[in-house]
Amino acid sequence: MKNILKFILVLLSFLSQAQGNLKASLDKVKNYVKEIKLEKTSVNQQFSYDDKAPYDIKITITNTDSKGKNNEEMYEFNLGLMGDIKRSASSKEMKVELSSQKNLKVIRYTKGDEMQNYENKIELLSDNIDDARELEKNLKDAIIAAKTAWESSIKLPKEDLNALQSWFEQNIKDVTAEKVSFKQIFKKSSIYKDHASISFEENDGKKTVEMKSDFSWGDLNEGSAELKISGKEIYVSAKSKNDFIRSQQGSVMKGYDDEIKIYAQTPSEGSVLLIAIQKIIPAAKKELQARLPKVATKEDGFKILKDRTKDFKVNESNYIQKISPSCLTTYNLKSEIKSKILDQTFKFNFGDLFDYKLSVSKEVIKITAKVLDNKKFIQYTKDGALQNYDNSVEFIVGDLEDARYLAEAMPVVSKGCKSNVAASDFNYLTSKLKSIENPRQDLILQDDTDKCKWKLTSTLAESKKSVESISEWNLYDIDAKKIDIEVSGKTVGITAYTLNKEKFIKLTKDNKPGFSSEINFIVNDVEDAQKSLATFRALVESCKKQ
Repeated sequence: MKNILKFILVLLSFLSQAQGNLKASLDKVKNYVKEIKLEKTSVNQQFSYDDKAPYDIKITITNTDSKGKNNEEMYEFNLGLMGDIKRSASSKEMKVELSSQKNLKVIRYTKGDEMQNYENKIELLSDNIDDARELEKNLKDAIIAAKTAWESSIKLPKEDLNALQSWFEQNIKDVTAEKVSFKQIFKKSSIYKDHASISFEENDGKKTVEMKSDFSWGDLNEGSAELKISGKEIYVSAKSKNDFIRSQQGSVMKGYDDEIKIYAQTPSEGSVLLIAIQKIIPAAKKELQARLPKVATKEDGFKILKDRTKDFKVNESNYIQKISPSCLTTYNLKSEIKSKILDQTFKFNFGDLFDYKLSVSKEVIKITAKVLDNKKFIQYTKDGALQNYDNSVEFIVGDLEDARYLAEAMPVVSKGCKSNVAASDFNYLTSKLKSIENPRQDLILQDDTDKCKWKLTSTLAESKKSVESISEWNLYDIDAKKIDIEVSGKTVGITAYTLNKEKFIKLTKDNKPGFSSEINFIVNDVEDAQKSLATFRALVESCKKQ
């Protein structure tokens, strides 16, 4: 407690000294902001500052023409936000121009009794070069002192995420910008420390628009945060690399955006808001990374898969889904969008998937995965009808946090499901081929005493006739490295080539003899194909030419 008290006393002492230095500089400036007589007009310039916050400046300029008509302009600004000073002269005027940092329009400009758009510079007139030089010099000194005094007055928590979230809850307030008002409510999440929501109610006197943004500070880019002043509106915006900000208008979910906006009443308040956002983003990123699950095994991943794959509803769209927590799995997705129902089933092995990517599409979040080497190993059924095999699958998620957890878990599951498929025997292969109705396939040994000489009879029933093909070959003529799974449309098969693709295979098709370098099997699905491939390759490798 003593240390805290000591810190407060030191801070107050420093702030008092900074303000004292600033006031001394401002009093010098004040001496050179005065009435100037021009050829046809007189310009009365008045300079003042707020005694409690001396960096807050007000300059009133009254132009009086030869007929006595007055035109009053007022400029109000935080001197700590100002930057460059330029001195110039024409044949009629000696000017000192004061402009804002980064040319931001931080100067509140009022003409007559009506506020105009914010400005980024103000011109002061001097009577002679000596006065102009002194004004320039004293303004530069005052700006340096104003920055110190203003920055010393800013009371923000240190890089503590919870304290910063509480600061936003207390300091994000309602804002008015001439005829438009913004009612703003900031709430930190009760579940995730890095999460928050901002509710807006914009009223222009004719209609009210309600918006809400849900987001994680950790998704925002620190370097993207900037103060923006457009017309009479002041706000701070920050962007995320991805469209991870959930947007809602009234009760309708509008989709996902990449930007948040928080409105401020003055440029000074907006500047403090900017500093606070720049402080909270890195703290939130650490929290976001720390809370993501540590998935060590495929079993850990399966648990997340079971817990985080949920049914959900977005506006009038319904999504019902189920996935089996196993390597060889089935993913069922039933969606109802605008009264149109789509029932989809994907059958695949997690071990075949890689390159998981999380993205947002309209009102849903997707995790997309591809099959290694772009192979079409995913069996796809639509409304009960088998479709062509595919090489990628999309998992639909209704909540970003569920998606984050799944995106962490799925690659670990895939890694854990990768394994060498165990080879079986000749009988396994013949049984799998016989289970296919069309073409009808009969695989036998040419000679019961020689396991290396095979014969395949394949009969394909077409619309008007049946085509019979008989292939006879030696296993030792097959190149074990040239055996692979082939998927075409809805058909899965094994294709093998002879050594150097020489025509070693005797092929009789519709009683017409010939030779080929290629042999093809048809199987039920990718799972059968992978085991059949391992079996065929092992049998080929076991046969050596005598």
